Amino acid sequence: MKKSFVIVIGVVLIISIGGAAWWYINTHGNTAKESSEEAKQPQNKIITDDFSINLPTGWKQTTAAMGASAMAVNANEDINDPTAQKINFKSYLAVSYDIFQGKNMNDYLQTVKNGLSQTISNVIFTKEQDMTINGRPAHAIEMELIQQGVNFKILMVVVKGQGDDAWVISFNTIKSGWDGYKETFYNVANSFSLKK
Repeated sequence: MKKSFVIVIGVVLIISIGGAAWWYINTHGNTAKESSEEAKQPQNKIITDDFSINLPTGWKQTTAAMGASAMAVNANEDINDPTAQKINFKSYLAVSYDIFQGKNMNDYLQTVKNGLSQTISNVIFTKEQDMTINGRPAHAIEMELIQQGVNFKILMVVVKGQGDDAWVISFNTIKSGWDGYKETFYNVANSFSLKK
């Protein structure tokens, strides 16, 4: 498996390190540089040199984990799942960059799904659909998996950029919270806009 696919799978599955990801976000998310950057842009949007994406109400941009271009978390989320509470999980979204490596969308998605299945044996792909996001071809995959005793639900949206560019947006929450987030996650994905 190519390095870029490993990064995408890692970003999608940051939840597998549970509380460590939240600790990293909490302890590294308040640098002076980031504070000044946040002051320059609206709190309800992530804006980078490459893209912009709306944030759900109350979510905050954080320092991106390795392999991600940007991340945001629902820091004030009240999780009622005791197992998720133990690992300090909070729902989050991540945007990462990848390349299709000459593959078409279907072949790329199959490679990512195969990688996820090899990494997490209990992953179940529950729904897929083609989308168009700001005039660009995209594909959404909903999946469920269990990590550290917690039932998670993930929405991964792959957006075709310029040339061989692939942008992957992943939304991660606990399965019991999915119904409350589903519409918001799809709306946020549809707000993704590339600058070139």
